[in-house]
Amino acid sequence: MSDPYGQNPPQNPYGQNQPPNPYGQPAPPPAPYASGSGGGYGAPGGFPGGSDPMPPKTDGVSIAALVTSLLCCLAPLGVILGIVGLSRTKGGQRKGRGLAVAGIVIGLLMSIGSAVAGAALFLFADSLVTPGEAEVGQCVDVDDSDGTILMREKKCTESHDAEIVGVAKVTSANLSEVEDSMAGYCAKAIDSDDLAKLTSYIQDINAVIEDPDKVSVGDHLVCYVQPDDKLTKPIL
Repeated sequence: MSDPYGQNPPQNPYGQNQPPNPYGQPAPPPAPYASGSGGGYGAPGGFPGGSDPMPPKTDGVSIAALVTSLLCCLAPLGVILGIVGLSRTKGGQRKGRGLAVAGIVIGLLMSIGSAVAGAALFLFADSLVTPGEAEVGQCVDVDDSDGTILMREKKCTESHDAEIVGVAKVTSANLSEVEDSMAGYCAKAIDSDDLAKLTSYIQDINAVIEDPDKVSVGDHLVCYVQPDDKLTKPIL
């Protein structure tokens, strides 16, 4: 039907016979998650900024330095290992610098202590007078605290316990006499001239042998004078 006023109906400005959308164009669909290296949460297990560096390990040489320094025979080796450990832990490249320092200090102390103890033991052993080494005229200190007689050589001008006045080797000919009375056999073992000088010490004459409970041929009998008071000069 034609417009009675002679006008044509208005044209759709969008070129289509559809009502206009009051909200404008529809919103585009959401973009999918990006893949690859861009965006997102990154690789599983990762942290922003990369992974932390591994902490330095404790130096094995420094540990060995401390352990060996505690052993008296290996203490010098502990000092050497400690010095090596110091260079290996310099600048924090390895942990254990304190162990290396301790190894050096303890190793030095143990080495010095071992040297002193060794020297003292050597001097003590060197001063011991055994029946086989005893000589007439030697002045000695006598230790019989544990039932075993030990003699240590002393200078005759120093205070000492006793003086050796006679020695004799046990043979098949004198074995029975020595077994019967060691001190009694000293009358034969002591030189006659020396025996004349011992008239005031006759009661102080004692005797010792390797094993008094089992006297054997080849043993050495030692006769010595040990008065109650200390001696300060030689008797013979």
